[in-house]
Amino acid sequence: MVIASVQNEKVKYLKKLMTEKSLVFFDNPKLLKEAYDAGHQILYVIKKEGYVGKTDYGGEVIEVTSNVFNIFTTTITSQGLIGVVKYIDKKLAKPQNNFLVLDGLQDPGNVGTLIRSALGANFKDIYLLNCAKVTNEKVIRASMGAFFKVNLYQTDLKEFVEIFKTWKLPLIVCDMHGENLYKTNFESTIGVAVGNEGNGVSKDMKNLATQIVKIPMQNNLESLNAGVSASIVMYEIANRN
Repeated sequence: MVIASVQNEKVKYLKKLMTEKSLVFFDNPKLLKEAYDAGHQILYVIKKEGYVGKTDYGGEVIEVTSNVFNIFTTTITSQGLIGVVKYIDKKLAKPQNNFLVLDGLQDPGNVGTLIRSALGANFKDIYLLNCAKVTNEKVIRASMGAFFKVNLYQTDLKEFVEIFKTWKLPLIVCDMHGENLYKTNFESTIGVAVGNEGNGVSKDMKNLATQIVKIPMQNNLESLNAGVSASIVMYEIANRN
């Protein structure tokens, strides 16, 4: 049965679910497949009338008309399939290799971009301290699928500082007053911390740092976007390993 009314009880229920922070609405068949392959539970699949692709991801398939479908999509050129996915937060754990710490980043585009860059540089453990939620649609889109291929840990600054002290791992902080990135030696396993777009890294994070580095720039430019600067540092480290 194709649901044609926005007043349908099932439609109202699904719309209410959009406010649940533990649920993600994937308006992209590719991302939905990656979520499924990564072991996330697919609760519902909202299918626009006429869609002919795969819909069997274990969740209830609900076929709706275009006007109902548009309630759940924010994209202009949707492909016609939305998955409602249960996202499970990972328990805070020690990194197994190079890692990234995001200290208070609020721009979901920056967070998603850094998740993507971190995967490319093989920084697969990412700690988000008081950042934009990883389930934010803009974070997921900006990560371009990397979202499902890294370990994301959401916590707050206080909890992270306490547990990080027990790990005894080296940590680099990006700051314009640090030493030249390209003249700095790094240990084989290391973390990179980048701070809030406006205020930089917190004092507590600086106190954890074993090294503070800056990216030398020309033409009197003082700083770079948080996503750009952390990406440069991660790739420099990856290039030397």
